[in-house]
Amino acid sequence: MPAADILIRSTREVDWPLVRAFRIENATEHPISFSATLEQTLAMTEDSWRMRARRGEQDDAASFATIDQETGHWVGMMSAQSHDDDGEDPVLTGVYVVPEYRSRPPKVADQMLDLVIQWAKPRASRLRLYVYEGSEPAIRFYRRHGFSPTGRTRPHKFAPGDLLEFARSLDGEPA
Repeated sequence: MPAADILIRSTREVDWPLVRAFRIENATEHPISFSATLEQTLAMTEDSWRMRARRGEQDDAASFATIDQETGHWVGMMSAQSHDDDGEDPVLTGVYVVPEYRSRPPKVADQMLDLVIQWAKPRASRLRLYVYEGSEPAIRFYRRHGFSPTGRTRPHKFAPGDLLEFARSLDGEPA
């Protein structure tokens, strides 16, 4: 049973070893997550990891880590950026919660998504994301939070099937 005492905070450049370890854990469990294979993840340089950790300190990106206060272990991470090649709206770019913290209190993913939405609201009227078409738990999570398919897809780089774009309004209007 997960501890209810968690801390959610923005990542900082000094967190790069923790960001790296957490992403490797994710890539080991889900080899096609974050648009990189486990081999590509393992081959990333320290500079790349520092840049990813620094996203929590930038205006055009957000990166949140959830930490179990009792153990000090990272149990969740969620990132976003102000835009991507598919549009000017903010886009959710990375979500991972360790299995024992999924779908039960303290609702780590819900709390991190609330922070991403707060970060995105002053930047645009909608928030976008891409989710693998076979990832039903993730699709249910995003639908529960007001995201719906936009109809846009892109091929997945490492698996059969597509990535589906979802979006949600940030101002109360339909996305």
